[in-house]
Amino acid sequence: MSQTIPMLSDPYRNERAARGGTAKSPHSAPAIRAGVVAANTIAFALCFAVWVMFGPSVRTICAELRISPTLANLIKAIPILIGSTCRIPVGILTDRLGARLMFPLIMLIGAGATLALSFAATLTAIIIGGLVVGLVGTTFIVGAQSTSSWTAKEKQGFALGIFGAGNVGTAITTFGMPLLLVAVGWRTALQTYAGVLVIAAIAYWLVMRNAPRKGAAPTLAGLLAPLKDLRAWKFGLYYMATFGVFVAATLTLSDIYIDGYGLAATTAGLLATTFTFTASLSRIPGGWLADRLGPGIVTRTSLVVTAIGLALVIVGLPLWATVLSVFVAAVAMGIGMAGTFKYIPEHYPTNVGAVGGIVGALGGVGGFFLPLLSGVIKTAAGSVYLQVAPLAALAAVALGVLVLSERRSRQVTMPIFAGTNGGWPAIALPVDESIDDIEAEELGEEEELVATAQ
Repeated sequence: MSQTIPMLSDPYRNERAARGGTAKSPHSAPAIRAGVVAANTIAFALCFAVWVMFGPSVRTICAELRISPTLANLIKAIPILIGSTCRIPVGILTDRLGARLMFPLIMLIGAGATLALSFAATLTAIIIGGLVVGLVGTTFIVGAQSTSSWTAKEKQGFALGIFGAGNVGTAITTFGMPLLLVAVGWRTALQTYAGVLVIAAIAYWLVMRNAPRKGAAPTLAGLLAPLKDLRAWKFGLYYMATFGVFVAATLTLSDIYIDGYGLAATTAGLLATTFTFTASLSRIPGGWLADRLGPGIVTRTSLVVTAIGLALVIVGLPLWATVLSVFVAAVAMGIGMAGTFKYIPEHYPTNVGAVGGIVGALGGVGGFFLPLLSGVIKTAAGSVYLQVAPLAALAAVALGVLVLSERRSRQVTMPIFAGTNGGWPAIALPVDESIDDIEAEELGEEEELVATAQ
């Protein structure tokens, strides 16, 4: 802790110096601030653990409160859906107010809801509490905005990859919650989670600072402008095909191992947990690769490997081959998640929260609906292996959109010497800018005009 606080407070001193008229050269600052990345990653991992806490605990809770298994599945899904869909407004607020306020605020709200849930005695109370707890899932975009704001452009992919590896917070709940349930019961377990979030919120507030803002504060119109940009929604589709598929695979792989290969639940759970760890940690090399090769080739390659790896599972290969295919797909998904998020600060440096909210929301929504679709296909087709068919199909669709977008932006033609009555034929000259880049420039000009008017 003694090393982290000075590292985080140093840029804060630079900001004060800038206000006094002496600005420090940006070249003197480190490309990656380890303290910033560490604080955001740890806080996100703890929030992610709370976000999925109903997974291991809902069966115990519902048994005590006499809630049906069907409603138990709904209870598990509610926080995921809320945490995903609310990432857009939370991202916009983070761009406006800063992560130092938003991260602790959301953690404290989540802690209060978790504590209230520990005293719940009815289904209604559980559902309302789950709705509020779901907000902690939005901290992903808060941490992403903070991490990218403090990181040099050439290292943002790597930094965001490390931060995204906070998905391993699921392991805290996967392994820790069952132990707490046995040792102290679900009510005290939830109270423990609430206490940890309060401590984390206080610590984050004490050690973190917002990155110095470049230029005027963004206007609401400027923050909302990217919502009209088709490119931002394309990035969301890519994230749905990586993160959304990752979440869906996490929920369906255990069924395949148990029903398709006859493995014990403990063995299937271990294999599923290995998949989760692999995909989460692969975000780190994915970010590194995106910094060096660009997000396009990294995301495109990951979608190809993901689609092929999951398609092989449908065939019903021998167990060792299926495990190998799933492992390779997990690596590809993690790399693809990092590659997709590298697009955001690169194309929207002043709107990371807003655009990241769109991307993160679509990814989470995919993780909510894909398992439901997989369940329908499993029931209708009578095959446990076909559960992954919509996952592979989504990766293939996203790949097609990405390839078409790249072809469209590779060359923009400009007609010149085009006569109207028998004049020279139009000559197409290539230019360096893509259509998407031109649209982004026009969007930025519109934001500047709005800001000037206000």
